[in-house]
Amino acid sequence: MHRVLLTGGRALVRDAYARVIGASTGLTLQAQTPRLPDALAQLPSLRPDLLLIDADALPDRPVAASQSVLRQATAWTRLAVIGTISTADIVYFVRAGFTGILGRDVEAAHFVTALDLVSGGGLVISSPGSPLDIRDARAVAPPSALEHLSDRERQILALVATQRDNNSLAELLGLSPLTVKTHVNRILRKLGATSRAHLVAIAYESGLIVPGSPVSSRAASSTSLTDTRRVPS
Repeated sequence: MHRVLLTGGRALVRDAYARVIGASTGLTLQAQTPRLPDALAQLPSLRPDLLLIDADALPDRPVAASQSVLRQATAWTRLAVIGTISTADIVYFVRAGFTGILGRDVEAAHFVTALDLVSGGGLVISSPGSPLDIRDARAVAPPSALEHLSDRERQILALVATQRDNNSLAELLGLSPLTVKTHVNRILRKLGATSRAHLVAIAYESGLIVPGSPVSSRAASSTSLTDTRRVPS
């Protein structure tokens, strides 16, 4: 059972999320709190598998300071946000370490499956206005071929398939191109791959990425669904 800490949003909406989580077979609601700072303060003691944040609990315009605080939270748990989120802010959430970005129109069954995937190390990103469809999502457990990759390496491997080069990948993640190149080279060595195209094939064949809607050169800001095994570094 994946433990979920729920925070933010209107009381009735939060209670609705809590009921759906509580009725699921793979998730359990560990606690809920109306204020994000209170939830962040509880992470070291509760250590939930997932912190689900209602977007209403976040600043209207994400800033570097709040991004830093949220990234620090990934040392204790995985992060998911649900709400009305602009395409521009998806990149912010990816850089802050969020592995779940869900719209409010997600259906209950897909909501539960998405949280289960994210709690187990997956990445689910729903673009604004695009329906979340995860019926073809594969098992959460990381394939043995990828078990020696770090969290950051799995993230980069998944995103390699959506970015045309290391520079665009570096821009998306807020890293230097040299750092990304170092990660990619390390992944190539660990997987015994011979090229970037080989990495893309491995990402799909291993189930690290679940095929969804076509992606553009701005991956996380336009991807309808991507599934990876754990993103925060």
